[in-house]
Amino acid sequence: MRWTRSLAAPDGVGALLAQRCGLAVTGCALVRSLTNDVYRVETAGGRAYACKVYATGAGHVAWEQDLAAHLAAEGVTAAVPVPLSDGALVGTIDAPEGVRAFTVTVWATGDKPRPPWSDGLFHRYGVALARLHLAADAFVSAHPARADDPMSTLDKALGEASDAALPATGDPVVREMAAVARERLRATPRPDIGVRHGDASLDNLHLTHGGGVLWHDFDLAAVGWRVADLTGAYGGAHWPAFLEGYRTLRPVDTDAVVALRVVELVRNIAWHLTAKVALRGSESIHEGWVERELASLRDLRGRL
Repeated sequence: MRWTRSLAAPDGVGALLAQRCGLAVTGCALVRSLTNDVYRVETAGGRAYACKVYATGAGHVAWEQDLAAHLAAEGVTAAVPVPLSDGALVGTIDAPEGVRAFTVTVWATGDKPRPPWSDGLFHRYGVALARLHLAADAFVSAHPARADDPMSTLDKALGEASDAALPATGDPVVREMAAVARERLRATPRPDIGVRHGDASLDNLHLTHGGGVLWHDFDLAAVGWRVADLTGAYGGAHWPAFLEGYRTLRPVDTDAVVALRVVELVRNIAWHLTAKVALRGSESIHEGWVERELASLRDLRGRL
């Protein structure tokens, strides 16, 4: 029997953390299951932790955890990594599909932003992203980093979408916009390369009660074009406020933002048609995500 992915029972995860971290676990609940599985673990001291069980072995997870620890020291994230009893920031478990990595962090404080959106919120969002990029400038790790090259990402996504052989992949706007984006990226001189969050959307930041903004969820963090992190805010009514906030701490050339947004959309389409189907089944295609991403590509056509 070949397994795509198994799902650990919460009580097993609680027992794992009690054994490997020495925590006095009082309860554990599955919060989210998709590419990775996230559990909230309660302890006798009243402190909560997040346990993330990754889809694969350790790989670049150790680099990701080193980054999270560095950003915690810089006051950029409240999701502070918790070492295991042996001092490592990453552990592994044997699953039916193979070895899977797991990590433990302090449960991030604060709350996700909620509508209605405002220029004030997006200004803080921009400042917070610039602060993350500045803090990451001094980051070093003995572990191999992820590399994120937009051209390679685009080629890989187009290949996966074609292999899916589903109706949505035949929409000409996908390859049309990919070709235009590739041309625009080739014409971009000397991109700013550095550590980027990889998924710098409002979904991955928390507003603290003291008015702070803290990041979490570094699954897609990598070394790549840092301006790509700005695509999460691009195109909306509050983009100018976001950009102004970012530029209060750090200069940025936004010429490539539209092309990088195309790369992100094509990658998302491929993911919803392939990796997500492997995890959730073909019914997930009808949730509307692919259609929304295609609509966004059509909207960007005029801007490119």
